[in-house]
Amino acid sequence: MRQFMQCIEIWGFLNIRAVLFPALLLAAACFSGTVPAARADGPLPPVDDLVKAFETVAFGSETKALATRTTLLRWDTDEIAVNMTQFKSEGERELKPVPAQDFWAKYAWNHLRTLENLTGLTFVDSIAAKKRPRLTIVFTPRDLLTKVPIPGVSAKLQQELSAPGGCYFLSFVGGRMGALDRAFVVVNTERDGFLIDHCLLEELTQSLGLPNDTDFLRPSIFSDHDTLRKLSPTDEILIRTLYHKRMFAGMTHKAAMTMARLLIAQQLAAKR
Repeated sequence: MRQFMQCIEIWGFLNIRAVLFPALLLAAACFSGTVPAARADGPLPPVDDLVKAFETVAFGSETKALATRTTLLRWDTDEIAVNMTQFKSEGERELKPVPAQDFWAKYAWNHLRTLENLTGLTFVDSIAAKKRPRLTIVFTPRDLLTKVPIPGVSAKLQQELSAPGGCYFLSFVGGRMGALDRAFVVVNTERDGFLIDHCLLEELTQSLGLPNDTDFLRPSIFSDHDTLRKLSPTDEILIRTLYHKRMFAGMTHKAAMTMARLLIAQQLAAKR
């Protein structure tokens, strides 16, 4: 994402709480062009490289807004209800929400099932489960990217996130430091299926609490030079590390990195 990424952190964003949403924590947008996917085979990198990559995507930022963050972000819940919606324009009238098209929903559910296996989280359909959605995925044409109704998010921020014309996510924290409580992923449907699939994988993965980019390890869903529809082996290690039972939301930078090194070393040893 690099030059296209907008990433923010706002602690104590009280006006969002006033409309029933917790503080806005992270927002990022990306635009992926037609960069070919890199090869996913080859030997795994050493522990130090993976630790550096984890620190970069979990704690780092290319913007000043996140430069002082020192606590770990992640979902600390067993189940996340998911709603998938498509917005269509009704001329001058308000947006009309309708169920997402099946093939878009299939892309998203395929990635959510992969993330379930890596994180231990369970994603369920909010309508079938009759539960309030905590993760909302919105499919919409490019001209409506800035108009998707997300309570507490300013028009200026949505314009910044929508400017690249690709897709973006916003995550919100709940009552506990670092614990994610809500997330939105907004996708431009005017792109081809390959890029929509990649976009969903990237934004869903980063909305888990790994918001930053890095080109340090490639191929990777965290690199803006790769267009992937499947997580690389190193991506999987980083996600498993964040969601290991010995990691928790709000963990200090020092404690999280000490534990991450141990967990990454264990995963590499198991694969060799």
